[in-house]
Amino acid sequence: MIIMKSILSLLLLVCLSGFSQTIDLTAYDKFLKDHVSSKGVVDFDKVLENIDELHEITRSFSKISPNNGWSISEKKAYWINFYNANVIKLLAKHYPIKSINYVQNAFSIKDIDYAGSKISLDDVEHDILRKLEDPRIHFALYSTAMSSPILKRTAYENDSVERDLGLATSNFLNDPTKNKIGSSLSKLSKIFQWYSDDFANLKDMISFINKHSGGAKINAKTKVLYMDYDWNLHRKI
Repeated sequence: MIIMKSILSLLLLVCLSGFSQTIDLTAYDKFLKDHVSSKGVVDFDKVLENIDELHEITRSFSKISPNNGWSISEKKAYWINFYNANVIKLLAKHYPIKSINYVQNAFSIKDIDYAGSKISLDDVEHDILRKLEDPRIHFALYSTAMSSPILKRTAYENDSVERDLGLATSNFLNDPTKNKIGSSLSKLSKIFQWYSDDFANLKDMISFINKHSGGAKINAKTKVLYMDYDWNLHRKI
């Protein structure tokens, strides 16, 4: 009897663990396709018309608790989706505004339900995602700003997140409104300056940029300037 109870307990634990990793992204995927343009611009007027859908989506994310059984790719996909859904929700809550910077403490306010507590967007980015040690993540996170990486029109999936992170990084680096790369002079996004620690050193940053840049390459002698970050809302066009 004791052995049987132990087996049943183990099976229950396995089942619960497997269940916790089952994330149905159907609703979020459809929401993105319905509210984000092919250029990655969110139609916040339409979001407000369907705000209940977004609230249900963010609630569904908050019910999931990633654990040590998750792969790194699973954690990346989950937390990127979690962040982007909640940043849209935050902006929509205060819309219409010209910039998310009009929201006091927008990224540090702890108003996101998670694991019986309240966390902030900064908590997700700095305390969770950055600790996964993949700087490509910065080019998948949407800040709603003109200078932000664009928002992917579909959810990040476990089995394709690594490929999609590479694509998001390449798209961002090769967008001349975000970066102007040249061998003698390069004007880079402020993201590279803000998160320089994530690239370990200048050599690693140069290697990272050259790996994902489709055009000119930079080197240790390249003069690097950082472009102003335009925080104005990335509006429908």
